[in-house]
Amino acid sequence: MGLSELLLIGVITVGGVFGRLNSRQPSGYTPHRIVGGADIPPGEHVPYQVSLQYRTRGGQMHFCGGSIIADNRILTAAHCCQGLNASRMSVVAGIRGLNEQGSRSQVLSYSIHPKYKELVTSDLAVLSIKPPLKLNNSTITAIEYRSQGKDFVGGGVPVTLTGWGLRLPVPFPFLENVNYPNVLQRMSYHTISNTECRNAGMESVTDTEICARGPFRGACSGDSGGPLVMQSKNGLHQVGIVSYGLVVCGLYISPDVYTRVSTFSSWIGNQMES
Repeated sequence: MGLSELLLIGVITVGGVFGRLNSRQPSGYTPHRIVGGADIPPGEHVPYQVSLQYRTRGGQMHFCGGSIIADNRILTAAHCCQGLNASRMSVVAGIRGLNEQGSRSQVLSYSIHPKYKELVTSDLAVLSIKPPLKLNNSTITAIEYRSQGKDFVGGGVPVTLTGWGLRLPVPFPFLENVNYPNVLQRMSYHTISNTECRNAGMESVTDTEICARGPFRGACSGDSGGPLVMQSKNGLHQVGIVSYGLVVCGLYISPDVYTRVSTFSSWIGNQMES
């Protein structure tokens, strides 16, 4: 925490801090990662989490996160997929570290929500994969995403984000081992109301999105598409998909924006049947 605060002082002097960003990185990009997270402990798994990987000349490269919603369907962000060749995309499930083999499935196709508009709305996609994952209720399992009646996630709700995440607000030279941890990261903070979110600088946020923030923590540029979850009376429930935030990550002054999954649960269900 102290290191992040010291480095942040230098970051704020650089232009462009307050630009918005969502991105993916199939070729020579800087991965979207979590700031302020901690390693998932050895022997523990986040069984619904997957790594989206893209085949490059140098091998398979992690570029976004996603969640298992069925043995042959993955939920992620639209901006993670748009314009990419599905035949070069795969997902890896059942891993804690990116160097683990896990269970790899090829992406056959992806469906992007028809109303998707970058940095505005409907930032979600469903991937069809083969072979189907072998769900085992231990290291690989689906997470519930369907809307729970009239439940609406407002402000002040504790939520958790996972991803293979950058631990600093921006990548720093000569700190590769610190910048890009191999181990899955987990970070918890709280949602804020959409009114508070708009007042904090995200003026275009709508009720189809959820905002969250915390001091020196948040989603950052390979976390994209990953799941935001909350604890419900029936267990963990996915409420959000990492969509966008500031170019410099983890600044308390501006929140992270997530696609609100409950808004799109009917559309997601239709993609399960197609």
